[in-house]
Amino acid sequence: MSLHDVTYQHWEGQHKGIWHRRWVIAANGLRSCLDNKWARNLILLSWILGLIQIAILFIVGQLLVEDSVVFTLVAQFDPQVRLIVNGLVSWLIDHPEISVRTTYNIFFYFFATNLRFLAMASIVLVIPHLITRDLSSRAIIIYSSKAVSRSDYFLGKFGTVFALLSLVWLGPLVTAWFAGNFLSSNWQFFWHSKTALFNTLAYTLTAMTVLSILALGISSLSTKPRAATSYWIILWFVGNAVRGIGEHTKPWLQHVSISYDFDQIALSIFNLAEELQVAQEAIPLLGVMFREMRNNPFGWFEAKDLTGTVTALAILVVASIIIMKQRVKPE
Repeated sequence: MSLHDVTYQHWEGQHKGIWHRRWVIAANGLRSCLDNKWARNLILLSWILGLIQIAILFIVGQLLVEDSVVFTLVAQFDPQVRLIVNGLVSWLIDHPEISVRTTYNIFFYFFATNLRFLAMASIVLVIPHLITRDLSSRAIIIYSSKAVSRSDYFLGKFGTVFALLSLVWLGPLVTAWFAGNFLSSNWQFFWHSKTALFNTLAYTLTAMTVLSILALGISSLSTKPRAATSYWIILWFVGNAVRGIGEHTKPWLQHVSISYDFDQIALSIFNLAEELQVAQEAIPLLGVMFREMRNNPFGWFEAKDLTGTVTALAILVVASIIIMKQRVKPE
């Protein structure tokens, strides 16, 4: 008689699909990254900045309440500043469908582009927990033995970076939009500011996808975590240095900087030059200040070469995918 029951037994456990194994890979990488106190501190800083965004939006909403503390404080400001604020208040009251959209769009452009620095800094902390460590420990063999394909593996690692960027970048922005509107004096702000939310999602999701793929490509370059991290820092900061050179020599050199490319995408999506033009026409004193500035102040907020930007980022993404496929192979 057999020591073990070899008769057929129907499986009574819960079936888990292919996305579960991808989630396991992503969650494991994210947990490993969050074990680093610097990663946790970075996330905390991002959410503190998110609270500041909420406070700014709350102040804008309180400008419409005449007996609010904010409105009382404005009365103590310099006459010129008070004229600008009063012009903003009148604009918000008379044409909320335009003024709220424009005001939120301008604010969230600056919110999203400034938080990008922390998002790119977080990649420094997550790169060692991606493909680099698996290459050094030959964990790819284990993944292959568990019927995990390369596409499953890449999607799982992509999820690790994307989840961290969501905590650092996307989460604070979306929360600020909802909380800022919830605390406003008029809940119609939810509808009037929807364009700012859509633009924020379009910009951040696009940038997060590109950054996640680049992080995977760079983490595939070396089996040493410090070396892979150095490659990312070089790509980031050397690109910024070349950007400064390109401003005074050949403009196409600026596309070497991924920060510059993301700036161009943000300017194109948020259409900041047009929004500032609308604000200038609505608030007379603000228009006078812009006209007194030399050259064309709105030229700073216009996307200069979107085709070059898309081409540069596409080249980096394709190169990253090729590197991943070449480096991550079962033995």
